[in-house]
Amino acid sequence: MISEPHESVRQMLERLVMRLGHEAVALDAQPTPAQLRSADVLLVEPASSGVSLARTARAANPSVAIVCAGVALAPAEMTQLEPNLAGTVTKPFTPEQLDAAIQQALAHRDRLSANSPGAAVRRAA
Repeated sequence: MISEPHESVRQMLERLVMRLGHEAVALDAQPTPAQLRSADVLLVEPASSGVSLARTARAANPSVAIVCAGVALAPAEMTQLEPNLAGTVTKPFTPEQLDAAIQQALAHRDRLSANSPGAAVRRAA
């Protein structure tokens, strides 16, 4: 799931994420609770409403992995995101850097899912 305030960048990120072999949902509005519950990775721009969205997403889906993508990642923004942060990528970035951040986030999500209540039940099913 991609949250980016600039439409052209959001569309480019959506195409790039799909080209890297991942499913992508680019948000041009506030996501629904169902979208948040089904997200594996949330790519946010912290300078916009990304910090707030990251908190909302984590409340709806404790295993969602947050990736912060920004031009200049300010220490205050990073501190606010830290407990939920699975990775960062600084703009401008290469497709390889974005893919590495997504892969890191997916691994982080898998660790969260494995340690969450009920994980043994889900794995055994």
